[in-house]
Amino acid sequence: MAEISTDGVGSKITMALKTGSGVDIQELATSLSEAEAMPKIDSVTRKKESATVAISGFGVLKNGVEAVRTALKALEDKDSLLTNSVSTSNLNGLEPQISSQSLARAGKYTITISDLARPQVNEINKADGAEFSSASQAISGLTTVTLVSLGVTKAITIGTATPQGIADAINAANFSDIYASVVFKSGTTATVAVQGKTGKVNDFSISTNLTGGAELNMPKRQGAQDLEMQVNNISGIVRDNNSPDDVIPGVQLICKKKVNSTNIVVSENTSGLRTSIDGFITAYNDLLTLSDYLTGDKDEEDELAGSLVKDKRTVNSLISRSRELLGLASESGSNGFSTFRDIGINNSLTGRLSIKESVYSAVLKTNFSDIRTMLTGDTNDQGAGSVVNKGLALQSSTILNTMISTTGAITTGKANAEKSVTRYTAELLQLQERLESSKKRYLAQFAAMEGLVQKSKNTQDYLTSQFKAMESMYSN
Repeated sequence: MAEISTDGVGSKITMALKTGSGVDIQELATSLSEAEAMPKIDSVTRKKESATVAISGFGVLKNGVEAVRTALKALEDKDSLLTNSVSTSNLNGLEPQISSQSLARAGKYTITISDLARPQVNEINKADGAEFSSASQAISGLTTVTLVSLGVTKAITIGTATPQGIADAINAANFSDIYASVVFKSGTTATVAVQGKTGKVNDFSISTNLTGGAELNMPKRQGAQDLEMQVNNISGIVRDNNSPDDVIPGVQLICKKKVNSTNIVVSENTSGLRTSIDGFITAYNDLLTLSDYLTGDKDEEDELAGSLVKDKRTVNSLISRSRELLGLASESGSNGFSTFRDIGINNSLTGRLSIKESVYSAVLKTNFSDIRTMLTGDTNDQGAGSVVNKGLALQSSTILNTMISTTGAITTGKANAEKSVTRYTAELLQLQERLESSKKRYLAQFAAMEGLVQKSKNTQDYLTSQFKAMESMYSN
């Protein structure tokens, strides 16, 4: 059931009966109390709204700084600045792939593959050499299959003496990477293929507990073979697999068939460096634009616009610190390259960054290794706490981190704004309580006044009636 307000009912009844002063004391008390309190309430409300928006403003500013740090992160590791690629005209026989960007070196390699690595393969069939009638044909008396590889002997118990049982037991043993499978010949007839790893070193022998006429037939169908190749006229290169990654530094060779002679080419690509530099410039300029937006003119339709105008000194201090990055000297400077300016990055009168193409192209062509050393310290995954010389990217990122750390200016500014919101909220509550108290006080005062007015009017009405009675009496 909805509540029915009774505020001012007595005053309204009094006015309706044309008694008392005729003034709506409820409305008068409300107007007077609000006239006293509302200017202060409005002022505190505006301050609370400003502090609330400032919290969001500091959050947006922090995101802007984080974006610059993320862009610098792409410049911290040496392997991310130089991308190696590899190609060949004979993908059908040899497929090269980059396995390590840091180890790969530009160059041309001529390769000949004289033999591919192969595994040993044995076939298990019946004693007379015939196939089993099915994968589930029982093999009388079979209890054990023994494998010998790399000087180790493994006796494998056969739980189910069938071709499928042999394959399952060998695979479950997981011995020396030897595995078995049932091969169906014609219809349901089957044999068991037992295969080892590629390479001569991985050959093996196989036997069972069966002897005499009951012994199974287990001929070797293929002997183990090494990969044999020649690289840049260096012959005698032998590996036990067809995917060596240690023949050419940083390149894995996937050998598919014998190759008489083919070339593979490893090329360097520095586009990763330029992409990362452009990302840094964009993020930095976006931060400047963001700071102008947050400390500029307010917009009724955009609460974030100008949200940090009262904190402009703090924001300007952060931007000033950011601008110092352009002249920051790398701890790992190399051959005269130590700052962002040395690779062509400059700032305009507005503070925005840009890159001078002629300078960048020239130093990239002749001093790429120096640039990489300057930016990365020739390291990967170097932390801020590293005791060795840091690259310029990590140094710059560390400086920006001080702005958004728990004790940084942005975090402190946001915390202060949050405290202000809490303080203003409490202050508004107190002002509202004062407003209600003032209203009650006025009502009490006006009610007492109404009582006096009514008493006076009663006396007036009494005297008036007396005078009229006396007048009537004497007139007769």
